[in-house]
Amino acid sequence: MRTAWEKGKNIRFAVWMAVLLFLQLGVCFYFGNKKAGFHEDELYTFYSTNKTAGLSVNDRQWLTREQIRNDFVVLPGEGFRYGVVKQMQSWDVHPPFYYYLFHTACSLFPGVFSKWLGIGVNMIGFAGSFFLLAYVADMGKRGKMLSFLTCLAWGFGSAVISGVMFIRMYQWLTFFVLLCLSLHIRAVKKNDFRAVTFFLPLAATVFFGFLTQYYYIIFHFFLGAGFVFMLLRKKRIKELISYGAACGLGFAAAVAYYPASLSHIFRGYRGTEAVSEFSNVSNTLGRLRFFYGLFDDFMLNGTLSWWLLALCLLAVTAFYLGKKGKGKGAAFDGMAGLILFACAGYFFTISKTALLLGESSSRYQLPIYGLMLFLVLYSVWTLCGALPFFSDSSADKERNYRMLAGVLGAVLVLTNAFAIRNGRVFFLYEEEKQVREYIQAHKDDTVVVFYNDTLSGFTWWLSDELMEFDKVYLASQGNPDLISDEVILESEKLLVYVADYENKEECLERLMEANKHLKSCQIAAQKNFWTLYELGS
Repeated sequence: MRTAWEKGKNIRFAVWMAVLLFLQLGVCFYFGNKKAGFHEDELYTFYSTNKTAGLSVNDRQWLTREQIRNDFVVLPGEGFRYGVVKQMQSWDVHPPFYYYLFHTACSLFPGVFSKWLGIGVNMIGFAGSFFLLAYVADMGKRGKMLSFLTCLAWGFGSAVISGVMFIRMYQWLTFFVLLCLSLHIRAVKKNDFRAVTFFLPLAATVFFGFLTQYYYIIFHFFLGAGFVFMLLRKKRIKELISYGAACGLGFAAAVAYYPASLSHIFRGYRGTEAVSEFSNVSNTLGRLRFFYGLFDDFMLNGTLSWWLLALCLLAVTAFYLGKKGKGKGAAFDGMAGLILFACAGYFFTISKTALLLGESSSRYQLPIYGLMLFLVLYSVWTLCGALPFFSDSSADKERNYRMLAGVLGAVLVLTNAFAIRNGRVFFLYEEEKQVREYIQAHKDDTVVVFYNDTLSGFTWWLSDELMEFDKVYLASQGNPDLISDEVILESEKLLVYVADYENKEECLERLMEANKHLKSCQIAAQKNFWTLYELGS
């Protein structure tokens, strides 16, 4: 039976965690409000979940606002078309479950194109991940303090906030990674290996995790390897067989449901690229440094080396006191070792295979950032416990633990605050706010888009802007003939998007040659591989 004090303590902890989650969701909402543009992959998320007609790029063609917009929103009567979503993803290189979630949100708001649909879906995944991480980090006698500190460091981390802003599957990959780990931890803590409480939920997690992002299976592989070793050491052969059957069932069901997954992994362009990079030994150190730097910069604001130095000093001190008999040493939990093994394996494998895309590559390691923070804080917490100030003989032991938690919490808050202040939250594209204001002021103007034939798909990177105009005129950069469309020739002012290739000046010259009204040309904005010009009389 729990005492009244223990119940009250649990209630206070729940209140503190609820307040923390509320504040972190508020921060996500704040940055969501600042998000002014989209990454090209985010626009593909809208298109690949809500496609109606299938946009195509044709030379000398007019496209209306409705034609563009209709392929990025769910139209009335076209909601909840999960078969179309599944088919679209099978043609690409991703599994479909995240797109099911996003399509569901879009289906609930037909006709709406909004960043909040994607951010909202990710905030739900963030909240779920928060509770799972809190459960994972609740280890030891004072695990609730450690749990609060871990969630504090994670939820205010710049990379995590950026992951919520990025309308892709990585926040939900984080959810399933933490769910998988939570199931393993619960089974060990409670010694509960029943089918209904562990093996069946585990099979379902494998199914949905694999169908969210293929990287899930990498984490589960290393976690499972460590878990199998643990079962072998304890000679729990029956549980080991059931565990293998549950994992195999979940994986087999996922492949059976989505056969395209095998071709994505083994024959798709991303799969073959990953294998090539993994087999290249020469890039190992450089890639590890790159992803180490991302975690350092965007989760600890460049202070990771100080944390590691502190750990080394604490370890030496704890070892010295243990040998002298003045301390009891530091005892590390076996589950923490399992987490360390799984994170190390995932970090190494992803570092070797993921795309190197600057700061945005942190999304690939996002699922384990909370666990990496936990391991750092758990190590500090455990090593401090070996010091005389925290020994059972200390009369102020509890007060000292609270003081340690306060110091660590203050350091983490300041670290994240400085990171946020230094602009380390990305996927916001705030610079596009002025471009959007410019477009709103010129939305009635005639618009021409000169696209490059070899990369015509890049035209849809402009979709969020093009759908603001009544209609736009598409023209190939490779067509040397003068434009003869009467609307274009009679316009005294044009907005012209030109793909950034060698002949973009020639396109402008031909356009001004065809339309005698046009005398001036100035750059209005630049975006990715595009430049927007304003041509006038």
